[in-house]
Amino acid sequence: MRPEDPSAGFQHGNVVAFINEKMARHIKGPEFYLENISLSWAEVEDKLRAILENSAVTSEAKEACAWGSLALGVRCARRQGQLHACRVQWLQDFTKLHKSALQALASNMKEVTEKHEMECKEAAYQLQLTLAKLAEVQKEKELLRWKLLQARFATPKRIPQGYLQKTPHQLQSRRTAVTIQPMTRESS
Repeated sequence: MRPEDPSAGFQHGNVVAFINEKMARHIKGPEFYLENISLSWAEVEDKLRAILENSAVTSEAKEACAWGSLALGVRCARRQGQLHACRVQWLQDFTKLHKSALQALASNMKEVTEKHEMECKEAAYQLQLTLAKLAEVQKEKELLRWKLLQARFATPKRIPQGYLQKTPHQLQSRRTAVTIQPMTRESS
């Protein structure tokens, strides 16, 4: 490991130097570190387990690989932290985008609502005007009807032709005669 490598995950140069010293006690330590630098922690741990369970590997080699595993674990943790930070940043940006879109939608919704309310008010006003005009027309209709009725009753009745040309005798013959008889008392 290089002490100036920020991706190694260590902050202090003396810690890096100590781990490098422990890995360098056996040739297998630095090899293990370099061979597995791009693997996930689960894969590194599987390889370390295989080395630790192999009885043909010396205890110095096992210890050097264990220190290399420690260095790789810290490196993986650093990489995961960076990925997590990127994800968090992405989520924050995504949230800002959604918030901005939500504000735009709310603004549009407010405009549409206000426009709809104005259209409703305009329609209500037009309806009131129409109803007022209708009431006026109905009053005018009733007034004309009243005038028509007055005109109809104000004109003299029409006398059929020839009615006034008849003689009084002809007019009298139409009357019925009624005879009145005196009342008589019967004796008992």
